[in-house]
Amino acid sequence: MSTLAAVTIGVCACVLVAPYSAQLTLSAPDDDDKRWWRGRPAGTRRTLATAIIGAALGALAGGTAGMSALLPALIWLAVICTPLLVIDYELHRLPNRLVFLGDLLAIVLLGLAAALRHDWREALRAAEGAGAVFAVLFTLCFISPKSFGYGDVKLGGLLGGYLGWFGWFYVYYGIFAGFVLGAVAGLSLIALRRAGMKTHLPFGPAMIVGALIVLAFDLVPAVAVH
Repeated sequence: MSTLAAVTIGVCACVLVAPYSAQLTLSAPDDDDKRWWRGRPAGTRRTLATAIIGAALGALAGGTAGMSALLPALIWLAVICTPLLVIDYELHRLPNRLVFLGDLLAIVLLGLAAALRHDWREALRAAEGAGAVFAVLFTLCFISPKSFGYGDVKLGGLLGGYLGWFGWFYVYYGIFAGFVLGAVAGLSLIALRRAGMKTHLPFGPAMIVGALIVLAFDLVPAVAVH
């Protein structure tokens, strides 16, 4: 019952902020908009699509945290990743404005969770996970900048922090799941003739969904957890 309650809270929170998230998908990518946080008017279809995406991410976030001190931090991840997913899908961009905001509040909320639990080991591992994923993805970006963007590197750092909280195997499988989903999506589009071998596809959505699915469904080998 506690998990169901957390899932409900996660879904409701993301749906409630969906109208604002939809507005941010229009304003955050505009570098010339100095008041981007106010958002721009979004149509019904965009708002509905954003709400559906947010509800899915919120459910995964709630299922991961349960009714624990970690719930606010996971809900925040779902909230900030909702506009990031939409923007990356549409524009192949992950605006620093949103990624850095995600980082800032993640540090605060994960730190608060650690303080409430009186145990800072998870928080330390989260910082290490964020750094490790950032370093690995930065290397990939350096080697192949045309196929892997710096925005993906920064998003990977954010996701690596959350995955690291749960353990190193979660870091590995969470990021690996993003690559798997990205490959499946790319091959599916090629099979449907909606993309070619050289078509650049956004990687952010796959990273976000992959990491949250691994966390929500505990998709790591049992031996890795114990």
